[in-house]
Amino acid sequence: MKIGFLTIGTEILLGDTVNTNLTNLGKRLNDNGFKLEKELTIPDHKEEIDQALKFLLQDCDVVITSGGLGPTEDDITKETIAESLSLDLELDEDHLEWMKERWKARGLIMPDTNVKQAYIPASSEKLLNTQGTAPGIKINLDNKFIFIFPGPPREFIPLIEDELIPFLNENYEKDNTDYQFVMFFNQAESSLAAEIDKFKPEGLDIAYLASKGIIKLRFDKNSVSNEQADMFLQNISEKFDDDILSYENITVEKVLGNLISDSKLKISFVESITGGLISSLLVKNPGISKYFIGSDIVYTNESKHLLLNDENINFDDWEELTYNLTESSLNKYKSNVALTILGEAGPISSSQYPVGTIFICISNGEKTVISDHKMNGNRAEILERAANKAQWELIKFIKNLY
Repeated sequence: MKIGFLTIGTEILLGDTVNTNLTNLGKRLNDNGFKLEKELTIPDHKEEIDQALKFLLQDCDVVITSGGLGPTEDDITKETIAESLSLDLELDEDHLEWMKERWKARGLIMPDTNVKQAYIPASSEKLLNTQGTAPGIKINLDNKFIFIFPGPPREFIPLIEDELIPFLNENYEKDNTDYQFVMFFNQAESSLAAEIDKFKPEGLDIAYLASKGIIKLRFDKNSVSNEQADMFLQNISEKFDDDILSYENITVEKVLGNLISDSKLKISFVESITGGLISSLLVKNPGISKYFIGSDIVYTNESKHLLLNDENINFDDWEELTYNLTESSLNKYKSNVALTILGEAGPISSSQYPVGTIFICISNGEKTVISDHKMNGNRAEILERAANKAQWELIKFIKNLY
């Protein structure tokens, strides 16, 4: 069984909108034992929609579409698909009344343009959209199924979870792949692969993905014997133990959040170069407020001076400065562990240090670790790499406390 995905939206091709529906669909399918085989993104043009749908139907048993179900004139997905499949559009009176009542409840009168959302292709099945006015639609075309879903992620994702996944579970066998993930830090992709090739079992389905200092290794345990898969994972653990972030497909901030919660340490930050990015990543973890006490963004020398409350500050020596700021954070928040990060994001350096240089200091009052690093890339990439590096250094510091 093959699944195809058709994203319809000129705004995506122009770069105005990120196609998060693709990521969410692929992950939810994989989590439930299915695999997305093909994906196309096309503009809001009738001919493109018709051609893309026919292309996907040639090879796919299930095709999901996203976008083009709104009330405006450029929303033509449903109409084009109905015409392509020679299906008439029929007005669903119940859905029309439901939309009118929804507008009325907000003290408004529904515009006439919204009526088009109540038209459903003949012989298709209307699917409940709990988050919007455009219903999802399921069409059975000679035992090939087309799911027509709205584009906004808050509407698209519930329809995937409530309608598509249950349908797939009931009607199709699950994919036989069983992926294991290993997340690395401080490794170069090419050298990591070269080392792993030395003990990788023949026939292993393996892939690498590098991003902002992190390398994600994915391999299919079912592509080799159980013994080979276990031995392969054991070899990775023994050779790269110090550089393994996680054995799950999770983010750095999730690993850090879990570690902080498990250790029950009170944490505080002083951020300069990252401008609060590390804090914003950490607070994605539910319940982290029990342990994350506070953070100071000290972007200028004046703000650093206020936090230190010291007339004799050497702003040129970042090793000393990160230490003093970390001590101030420990004292201010009474935290168990504090981290400070300074650096140059560019494109022009404002200090004696070259662009890409960062200094990180972590301390619990008794043990202090100060390190400097060189981040590559443009300004945005340096900021992301710096935030990831700081989190990785904090993970190592906490682990070494026990």
